[in-house]
Amino acid sequence: MQVKQYNILNKFLAFHFMRAFGLVFFCISGIIMLFSIINNMKTFVSKSVGFSVVLEFSLLDVFSTLTTILPLSTLLAGILVFWRSSRTSELTVIRSVGLSVWQFITPVLFSCIVIGFFNMAVLSPIGAALQRHTTKLSYKYEIGHNSALLFTQLGLWLKEKNDLTQSFINALYVKKEGKDLVGKDIVIFVTDLNNHFVKRIEAKDAILKNNNLELFNVHTITPLLYEERFERYDFPTTLTVDRIQDSSSVPQSFSFWELPGFISFFESAGFSARKYRAYFYQLLFMPLTLCAMLLIATIFSISPKRNQAKLVLKLSGGVLIGFCVFFMDQIIRAMGTSGRFPLFISTVTMSVITTLFCVTVLLYKEDG
Repeated sequence: MQVKQYNILNKFLAFHFMRAFGLVFFCISGIIMLFSIINNMKTFVSKSVGFSVVLEFSLLDVFSTLTTILPLSTLLAGILVFWRSSRTSELTVIRSVGLSVWQFITPVLFSCIVIGFFNMAVLSPIGAALQRHTTKLSYKYEIGHNSALLFTQLGLWLKEKNDLTQSFINALYVKKEGKDLVGKDIVIFVTDLNNHFVKRIEAKDAILKNNNLELFNVHTITPLLYEERFERYDFPTTLTVDRIQDSSSVPQSFSFWELPGFISFFESAGFSARKYRAYFYQLLFMPLTLCAMLLIATIFSISPKRNQAKLVLKLSGGVLIGFCVFFMDQIIRAMGTSGRFPLFISTVTMSVITTLFCVTVLLYKEDG
């Protein structure tokens, strides 16, 4: 009977936390989306795009900030739930039946873990699909792109445009060797600005250096089927090795399940995959981050004190401390991505320190 009642209590606390989390999450997401719609409408004012396209880009802005929204939503939802339970004396009743703080926060911590894994397994693939879709739309409507560059496991794809022509370049294999980039099986389509075919260039090998693509064993063909062959052919381009490194697909373009394969591919091509690995660790350890934020909320909101002034001050302090921990975590992660700290350590440091500190405080306050 006691076990059954405890299970009912677990469901009750988990339900109230998930409801509060949903409320806070959708409020924050709604605010971000509203500002994003206003900003995107200003950006697209000169483009012939429908409002549905604006909504898609605004929804992408929400998905791209999930790693920020989820921890802050957990912090505020935890404070809201425990403050409400303290105000209505529900926590007092729970304690009176002999349950410790560890027993009544366990279902809430489990809810945080579920949210973290849901983000990793479901929201991440949805966000990646939306990122790829809106990227295509941005190229279609020429929003912020003079050229398009995509570096994936299918090779390198590039679109370049100048005053007279535009070029579409594909290399099935690329590898960084020193300061140069070596490619194989190159195909280049050259068109005019009205998309009329001008020339097709095929090459077995290529070397990219100094804004020049050196092609070897080249075969060209024109619309009149005039063919030429060259041992060596220089093709001017704005593409550089550093630009490929910097402009390759953003980490959010890949789901959690796709990231390990792409990281392996990117590193095998001779590039640094730190930003992709950092994003992978961020998704993987999101449950730990959410649990740390919840423990901060627990410390500052389970007090049974009725003094409203002190309670408001305490809750405000909890929110402030939570925000400080979150932003410190972001700074340390950024330093890890830049190479100043090991990636794994920079990902878990603040979460582990915060969790251990909060557990110590709870042990001191609740268990003496």
